[in-house]
Amino acid sequence: MKIDSLCHTHLASTHSTNSQLIEWMVLSYQAQSPTDHNRPHFSRPHLLTADTQSGGRGQHGRTWQSPLGNVYLSLYVPTQAYAWQQNLCLSYRLDGRLSLCVGYQLSQIPIIEAINQTRLAKHLPTIGVKWVNDVGFYQPQDNLPDQFQKLSGILIEPVNVAGHMLGVVVGVGVNIAHAPVLTQQTQEGLNYQAVSLQDLTTQRLQPSEFYQPISDAIANAIGQFNQLQATEASEQFIHDFAQKDVLKNKHLQIHNALSEQSITGIAAGIDAQGCLLIEQADGSTQTIWTGTIQVLDSAISSLQTNRHK
Repeated sequence: MKIDSLCHTHLASTHSTNSQLIEWMVLSYQAQSPTDHNRPHFSRPHLLTADTQSGGRGQHGRTWQSPLGNVYLSLYVPTQAYAWQQNLCLSYRLDGRLSLCVGYQLSQIPIIEAINQTRLAKHLPTIGVKWVNDVGFYQPQDNLPDQFQKLSGILIEPVNVAGHMLGVVVGVGVNIAHAPVLTQQTQEGLNYQAVSLQDLTTQRLQPSEFYQPISDAIANAIGQFNQLQATEASEQFIHDFAQKDVLKNKHLQIHNALSEQSITGIAAGIDAQGCLLIEQADGSTQTIWTGTIQVLDSAISSLQTNRHK
């Protein structure tokens, strides 16, 4: 689906594109407004973009810094039950695999593919997906664990009214011109730094140029996700995702804040439910639904990776 066929609202500033779009859709449903206009309506997709956000959000309530020059985009997609037309809707029960599909599709937009070709030729790590909702790459560091360089984040939220799921809002932030400088406080307990696309290419980039390819990527991800109930499609996605998995074969520690437990092991891809698979030293495989990921000493990682080949 091309951007010119979507209802699209652009704002100079908003508190959060996700929050704003959810609010509009709830109000539209409560008012039972007609569809003979281009205003946000719960029965059809709607794209919201903004130059900046005053209260940008990431996963688990974390802050998403939102300076001018980057992309802040949210796309609302209705569920099949509420869709006015069926060309772009969510036809399968929402689960965490949608975030993986979005990340996978984002990692293949043209500018990222071009950057990856250049980085491959220079034997540099390529941009891919970090389970479960980030796009970026791991930068090797001398005598230190590899550090994640975050280019893009994904925030997916259902739109619910009175127990009914109207649709889903897929929020995407991409650092185009600026990479926020992260301190220990703004990292919020996570070990990563931000990177921008402009840091990785000499091509002059403008945020508005990315609205269409990002929207197309989200639409492709919705279509991909809708097919995952079929075993063949699910198996194909596991295979395809592995090509973009930046955690693959890394030695990790995953901390679960709910259980207050941590496990360590080698990242071994995802399963059919989109869970992260961790191979432990005793040969067992742990399935991870959620958790904070830390890459451990890369030298240890290399030793354990070779043992598991």
